[in-house]
Amino acid sequence: MNATLVVDIGNTSTSLAVARGLKLSSVQRTPSATTAMKLRSVPERAVIASVKPGVNKRWEKFLKEQGVTEILWVNHTVDLGVPVSYPKPETIGADRLANACEAAAAYGTPVVVCDFGTALTFDIVKKKEGYVGGIICPGLPLMFDYLAEKTALLPHIKPVKTTHVVGKSTEEAMRIGAHFGYLGMVKEILAQLRKELGHGTKVCATGGFAQWVFKGWDHPVPVDPQLTLRGLARIAVLNSCDGSLASRNNFRTV
Repeated sequence: MNATLVVDIGNTSTSLAVARGLKLSSVQRTPSATTAMKLRSVPERAVIASVKPGVNKRWEKFLKEQGVTEILWVNHTVDLGVPVSYPKPETIGADRLANACEAAAAYGTPVVVCDFGTALTFDIVKKKEGYVGGIICPGLPLMFDYLAEKTALLPHIKPVKTTHVVGKSTEEAMRIGAHFGYLGMVKEILAQLRKELGHGTKVCATGGFAQWVFKGWDHPVPVDPQLTLRGLARIAVLNSCDGSLASRNNFRTV
């Protein structure tokens, strides 16, 4: 089975891996602003999801120099294994499409995908309509950044879970606010989505703060840090007739 390089270009960081079918290996991560990474045994084709258009040409040039000859840029026109019923499908982030593809296949539908990245997104995939839409919220790091940027005395700090309820310092007060406020926001959104979709709706999660949020919940939520990369691997399979370069479908030469 031919290998495919799968690349998830996010707002902050880029993750990539080598996929053989749906199996991933050689997973790496780097800041999205740089391509300073070493790749070994680079496959001839790549599937890429990007939410940062300004770096796309740089990444395509880098991958071409590494030996990639064919690329599939993920958008709503590729085969995702599920239909897209969203009114303006061209505006959906490619990473959200990859998440929807993998979540529907791995967990069944209806399913809600929570992605805890720079932004926190909730994507909904139904049985018949497929991808129907979602919810976008500020990510946990953005909350801290906004407080620091818009106030004179609040510092830049990183999210750290706390067991306290009353803050005894500015930093602790900010962390408590984020801890309970963020958890409350996630719980309320999921409660409303379950009312809308039915209480049998599945939920899965990915992203850097997913484990931080869902650890200790009464109803465990599966967390897969590589959900997006697995979705890209699945898209690679769906968009190749038999997985070979000779029978490619939506890949284009670079």
